[in-house]
Amino acid sequence: MSSATARAAQDIAAARPHFVLDPAASPMRMPQGRRVGSALDAAYGPDGHFWLLQEARADDPAMLPHVVEFDASGEYVGAWGSESAPVVGDVNQWPEGVEGIEVDAESNVWIFGYKANDHAVLKFSRQGELLLRIGEHGVPGDDASRTHLNRPTTAYHDVAAREVFISDGYGNHRVVAFNSDTGEFTRMWGAYGRDPVGQPADEAFGNPVHCVACGPDGLLYVADRIKNRVQCFERRPGGARFVREVMIAPGTAAYGSAFDLAFSPCGGFMYVSDGSNNRVWIVSMASFEVMGWTGSYCAAEGSGNMPALMQLIHRFTLDPAGNIVLVRPASGVQVLRFEGVW
Repeated sequence: MSSATARAAQDIAAARPHFVLDPAASPMRMPQGRRVGSALDAAYGPDGHFWLLQEARADDPAMLPHVVEFDASGEYVGAWGSESAPVVGDVNQWPEGVEGIEVDAESNVWIFGYKANDHAVLKFSRQGELLLRIGEHGVPGDDASRTHLNRPTTAYHDVAAREVFISDGYGNHRVVAFNSDTGEFTRMWGAYGRDPVGQPADEAFGNPVHCVACGPDGLLYVADRIKNRVQCFERRPGGARFVREVMIAPGTAAYGSAFDLAFSPCGGFMYVSDGSNNRVWIVSMASFEVMGWTGSYCAAEGSGNMPALMQLIHRFTLDPAGNIVLVRPASGVQVLRFEGVW
């Protein structure tokens, strides 16, 4: 290989996506006289509709319910929330503190919570009809449980296999899977694909296990937030095989660095939202190495009364064009427009 060809190959290998803040862009237009509270999570459905999970307040008649849907052009479609949740033993199963929303390939909506009693995962139709409940509000399970959870955070639903993989969670140290129609246990694993029960603390997932997502290669990726790492797994009968891991801003304290995961439409890059450092890290899927980061464009420290740390990126999602939609509780929804790869 000539030196010029080698340099060209290195340039291509070093290329990465670039983004710029687009202050005028928004995936949603609010209906007249209505508003939302703090944004916690967002997702796009297979039809391009944008779903927002936000902290609703019952004492504010102008505020929309927790789950808000907008169509592909940003127009308001509808909203629903705790009234859609089942009641078990006089206890409403809706989370006390909403944490995450996932919209799967069938437009089912999955809801998660983070507070001390939020141990139920709820699966709804897009209209808010309950389809499945896994776990129970106020009844935690440990890392060995095949029926109960401990403050789960996200899920990936394999609609073809009828299996949902849940990151579990703020209290447990595992990924656990169930049949997505019946709720029957199918498998679980901890860090490095090992049994999460009794796993040494220095090896195990930390708390929270904040995200599980399916990559373009069909492998499952797990964001171990407080340990600043993302681990990759191949599904095997009864569990999963550890494939590789990448460290994200090692040494990060506070809330950790590996908050949420997304993958570029071209399949070449993994994005990792980092709430503590207010960044989105870019990882090469080929080498599984960090290539760089893009800023979250929060106000600089000292420019107001809100510390930059409190303006963290809690979650993010990609829109159909590959733009990054940041979800920030203190700052709302912001769009980083994809400018290309160079």
